[in-house]
Amino acid sequence: MAITINPDDEIPEVVRNQSFSASVSASADDTEVIEQVTATLQGTAESGIIITPGETSVSISGRYADAFVDLFTFVERGSSNLLETPTTVRGVSKLPPDKDFFDLDQDTRGRITRTYTITVTYDGGTTEDFTITHDIVNTLEAIRRFVASYYD
Repeated sequence: MAITINPDDEIPEVVRNQSFSASVSASADDTEVIEQVTATLQGTAESGIIITPGETSVSISGRYADAFVDLFTFVERGSSNLLETPTTVRGVSKLPPDKDFFDLDQDTRGRITRTYTITVTYDGGTTEDFTITHDIVNTLEAIRRFVASYYD
């Protein structure tokens, strides 16, 4: 049994909130027949990630919109925290449009790592799991761009 994956340990890093596409392929020696390759993101779910299994490879694509813990506090447009109780949400995807956000508690970590389990099914249902990682880089420019475009 000689199942391998490529890449075998990590997907090339991506800047937060930027689209990416990666593929992890599986191969076998002459005695095994690969039937399917799937992936599972471990830990916190990411709504912007699409995993597409395939016969000999799996595609992972999308963008990590909420990988970092950014807290936005907002009120209704034209209101203030003196007129209503502010709402705080975690992540850019949770900040509704057309609000006045007045506080951003930004996550300033330089990078975080997401871990995927790659499962290769072969020879009529035998499975083998591999682990790969994906680094998400926080340039701090990404959140600035988001804030700058929020009111456009």
